[in-house]
Amino acid sequence: MDTVINYLKNPIYCGNRKPKIIYLLFLVFFYIVAVILISMVIAIISKLFHIEHKKIELTPMMKILGGVILAPIYEETLFRSLLKFKKNNIILFISTLLAVIIFLVLKSKIIPVIILSILILSLLSLLIAFSRNKIELFIVSKFKYFFYVTSVSFGLMHAVNFTGNIYIIIAFSFILGGPQIVLGFILGFIRMNFGLFYSIIFHMIVNISILLTLFQA
Repeated sequence: MDTVINYLKNPIYCGNRKPKIIYLLFLVFFYIVAVILISMVIAIISKLFHIEHKKIELTPMMKILGGVILAPIYEETLFRSLLKFKKNNIILFISTLLAVIIFLVLKSKIIPVIILSILILSLLSLLIAFSRNKIELFIVSKFKYFFYVTSVSFGLMHAVNFTGNIYIIIAFSFILGGPQIVLGFILGFIRMNFGLFYSIIFHMIVNISILLTLFQA
């Protein structure tokens, strides 16, 4: 655990190594304990300010396909693949982003489509204006900030899963998105030290644990 904490204090651009399964399982346990503690605070805030988690009616098959398989793949790709700014990761990122845009177009979600389109155009503009190597060197030099931004933004994105007074949700967004912020830091550590594949697998394991809890509730 000290290795994880020390890394999160000072994230660095590093190479991959193969993790031990017991190590990943320990991180799952640590995350679950952290979620239980944060969830207690969220429950108090929700009761005091009359906000609640959005309920999405999905079949068990859709929950498994979307929550356990698709969500970990596209979330890890979009939030963490470019932490290592390699050619293959850029292609993977753009391909995944295009797939998400097409899905949102079919769902008539215009505003997210515009935002993601601007994101992909901005990335392509950067690649045209600067070489990939120069961008990678910049990311390495400022890596700590890129790491923190991706981890926190991943968590804050999940704060929109709550309904109620929008100003209350914004004010407590760091708490409401707290479980995912913690997860974002853990996934960032795994992605950088063990690779994107392992961060996706870890994300799937976490989502399976959450899904099993919901089924039992």
